[in-house]
Amino acid sequence: MPNGTKIVAREDCLKPNPEIVFRKEEEGAFLFDPHTGNLKYMNANGVNIYEMCDGRKTVGDIISLLVEFYPDIGIEKMAADTVLFMEGLAAMQFLIKCENNGFR
Repeated sequence: MPNGTKIVAREDCLKPNPEIVFRKEEEGAFLFDPHTGNLKYMNANGVNIYEMCDGRKTVGDIISLLVEFYPDIGIEKMAADTVLFMEGLAAMQFLIKCENNGFR
């Protein structure tokens, strides 16, 4: 990312790339891109975030929900960790931005 350009902003709306294979396991899940061969394992927390990316919630909405669920973590750390995780998934094209860019 050149000069700190963000892949994901709080107002963005993300959804799973329909070409990705998502396979849940007992304590997490795998994402696989058959076109690139990219493979990613996510723990249960990552799966929770991934599944909230439903094309309707913005990144900010998801962060707010996570803060409610994990109040001891704090909004700054939750936001930083969540955005970093989503940026990683977006960089690998496991998550894609919605055409409506978060407007419902």
